[in-house]
Amino acid sequence: MKKSLVLIQLLLVLSSTVFGQSSKSVKLFQKGEKAVAERNFGEAKVYLEKSIAEDNTNGDSYYLLAYLNILEKDYESARQLYRELMECCSKNAKFMLAHLSLAEYEWSLGNYEKAIGYAESFLAFNPTRRQYREVKRANKILASSNYALQHIHIVLPYSYENIGDQVNVKDQQYFPAITADGKELYFTARNERENEDIFKSSFFNEEWSAPQKVEELNTPFNEGTCSISADGTIMIFTSCESTRERMGYGSCDLFITQKVGDRWSKPQNLGPSINSRDWESQPSLSADGRTLYFVSDRKGGYGKKDIWVSHLNAYNEWTPAENLGETINTYDDDISPYIHSNGHTLYFSSEGHLGFGGLDLFKSEKDGPNWTTPKNLGYPINDHADQVSLVVSADGKKGYFSKEHIEGNKRTSKIVSFDLPEEIIPQSLSTYLKGVVYDAITKTPIKAQLELKLLDKVETESKVLSDGETGKYLIVLNQNEEYALHVSKPGYLFQSLTFDMHNAGVEGVTLDIFLQRVDHGTNITLSNIFFNSNEYVLQKKSDVELNKIKDFLILNPSLSVEISGHTDDIGTNQYNLDLSQKRAEAVTNYLIQRGIDSSRLKAVGYGEKKPIADNNTELGRKENRRIEFEIL
Repeated sequence: MKKSLVLIQLLLVLSSTVFGQSSKSVKLFQKGEKAVAERNFGEAKVYLEKSIAEDNTNGDSYYLLAYLNILEKDYESARQLYRELMECCSKNAKFMLAHLSLAEYEWSLGNYEKAIGYAESFLAFNPTRRQYREVKRANKILASSNYALQHIHIVLPYSYENIGDQVNVKDQQYFPAITADGKELYFTARNERENEDIFKSSFFNEEWSAPQKVEELNTPFNEGTCSISADGTIMIFTSCESTRERMGYGSCDLFITQKVGDRWSKPQNLGPSINSRDWESQPSLSADGRTLYFVSDRKGGYGKKDIWVSHLNAYNEWTPAENLGETINTYDDDISPYIHSNGHTLYFSSEGHLGFGGLDLFKSEKDGPNWTTPKNLGYPINDHADQVSLVVSADGKKGYFSKEHIEGNKRTSKIVSFDLPEEIIPQSLSTYLKGVVYDAITKTPIKAQLELKLLDKVETESKVLSDGETGKYLIVLNQNEEYALHVSKPGYLFQSLTFDMHNAGVEGVTLDIFLQRVDHGTNITLSNIFFNSNEYVLQKKSDVELNKIKDFLILNPSLSVEISGHTDDIGTNQYNLDLSQKRAEAVTNYLIQRGIDSSRLKAVGYGEKKPIADNNTELGRKENRRIEFEIL
């Protein structure tokens, strides 16, 4: 019905003036016009072609024939007719939309100067208020083309390469997702006329392996556009067919699955806090899998498709999705988000922010509750074509995306990688700590919680679980931060680790962790208790550790503990004994002030009597200066 109305309106416009052309050409046009009204489009095209052959200045015939080609999606023929129309009738306001169509076409090819010319000639006709959408489009083409001409000479070092023909085995591979250690790659792939499936490739011996279907997630329908947590144990993916086994709320929904050992669990719909009656897709998980960015065309946004965010709360429930706001989202499409493993650098694609045309890639940094103004990644990473689905390695060295190639009606795409230019790397880089959590006595792998906190903040920075079968874990650490890592499991004494990432590199670290069962005589070193040299006043950043001790004692009310202070051998024996005693008392006093019964706490200073390292080196002396926690 809509196309019929458009045709009627077009015919009314064209019929209004046909003076000045050859009478035979006009009659042929009128026959074509009648055939269009009767919806005999093939016959109409024959008449219109004859009309043009009779008189190549008959703009009405060019215009109507071009429109019929557009209906048939023969855009190249339509554009050629518009070009010929410009030769005879470029000053005729009746054909002003042909100028805009050619402006869009030249813009889409990166012919920016031609695009500017056509956009300006369209606007020169002084379009009416009813044509505000067309005016807005022309102004966007002008702004983008001028931006491109100003910035296209600033060429970033950029060269991409196929990650391997053994990976790109289908007609199309797209939306890659990679673990923080760079060892596992998940992506969507399909051949022409096939449904989408999720595939996995592993990095081994300096190359990516042939992809394998993730069989437990794929169905006869479409699955794809996935995102994974940094450790590769949580995946969120898109499914667009609602079935009895996989019920949905809208046209496309997001589902979550978790990997235990080598198997993925049965996918679960993320529920109405995230999914709606509309379209949800293109998820991006934070490193710990507790924050989700995704794209939706639901109501309440700023444009067509917007980026939204949801968080996993303390009850392991996803909070109602919130729009990321007008700094990120525009009146046009804003899609393909990727939150870097550092948790605050967002890469995404946008048609609304100023760029080189089509979908350009942008970067924004989280600044408290806000986002910085998105920065275009620049040329030639961005050009006149669409750029989407960028992911960036934790160390900021590599970018991965899907490179599209169109030849005729065939569309192919391959996953490629490139070295990230310095200008677009994340503000802070990440590394990772990985290993296995064991029972200290039996050496059996165990499932434990790893909670990472910045020493200058109360909030948890990241929280992950080690694998229930293998005990494997991976957690991301950002450069230039100081962390406390607590590893815990009911029935076990928590382990306390500290990491100062100032001036640290980006190479991953492997560390196995051994948890001791809660038992008399079990002790640990409290790695995140801090004092100034020769002082016994607790530093503020000790609060994270002290509150962890308090919580442990509340959860285990029958336990009594000894807090012991230890020093190196610098200074006299008595001085070190007094200092270690006062430091131990500082810890117990903190706990007593926060509700722990003093009868459960014993403070003892051992001075330099119990060294655990060589006092002849600075590193050894640092290890000997410590506070220990022992169950009595």
